[in-house]
Amino acid sequence: MFRNLTALGALVVLAGCASGPRGQDDRPASGFESAARLVDQGRYSEALPILRCIAVQGEGFEIAQFLAGHSAMAMSELDTTPAILRDDMRIEGFERLAAAGNAGWPAAQAELATAYAGIGTEQAHDEAAYWAAVYRRNTRERAYGLDRLDNQVEAEINARLDETRRQNAAALADAFTPTPLERGNITPECAPFIRSARGGAQGREGQRGRGSGGRGGGQGGGRPGGGDRGLTDG
Repeated sequence: MFRNLTALGALVVLAGCASGPRGQDDRPASGFESAARLVDQGRYSEALPILRCIAVQGEGFEIAQFLAGHSAMAMSELDTTPAILRDDMRIEGFERLAAAGNAGWPAAQAELATAYAGIGTEQAHDEAAYWAAVYRRNTRERAYGLDRLDNQVEAEINARLDETRRQNAAALADAFTPTPLERGNITPECAPFIRSARGGAQGREGQRGRGSGGRGGGQGGGRPGGGDRGLTDG
C-alpha cells in the first residue's frame, strides 16, 4: 500500500549548511531528523512517539504529522504489531494523514488516496477519488516535478466510479480549503523533542526542506473531517 519515498536526499541539502571541512555534518540530529531516519529504516514503533510529540505543535509541523500517520499505518500491517493494536494504529494513521492532508501536505493526500483505494467499500472509493483529485490540484508537487500517486492506483480508482461520482469528487476537490493543524497539549515527556525541533534549520524550515525533495511538501488546502470515513470493508 505504501510507496518508498526516501528523504535522505533532502537531508543532504540541510547538511550542506553545517558540514565540516571534509563534508561531514557536525550538528547533532534533531528529534525530527532522528525520527525521519528511523522511518527510513522501517523502525516505525521507535519513530512514532517522537513524531507525535513534534506534530502536536500544530501548524508548521505538517510533515511530522504526515510521517506519524505513515508510521501508524505501516505498523497496522506489520506482523510484529500485536493484533490487538492494529485497528488502533490504522485509525490513528488515517486520522493523522487526514489532518496533514487537510493542512495541504501532498504526500499525505497521495497516501490517503492509495489507502482508501485498498478498502472495498463504495464510500472508501469515493474518498480515494476525492483525495486523488485534491492531490492532483496541489501545485507544490508539480513545482518539484514529483508524482507520488501511482498511475495504476489512480486508474483503478477512476475505473470503480461512474461519471456522476467522479464529477462529485472533482467538485469537492475544487472546493478544498486549508484547515491548519491545531496545536495540542505538550506533555513533559515531549519537551526534549520539542526543544530540538525549534532549532533554526532543524525546526519548521528544516522539515519543509526535507519535504520538498523527499517524503512530502507544500501547501494546498483542507477539508475538515474525513479521517475515519469508509475504513472498513463491507
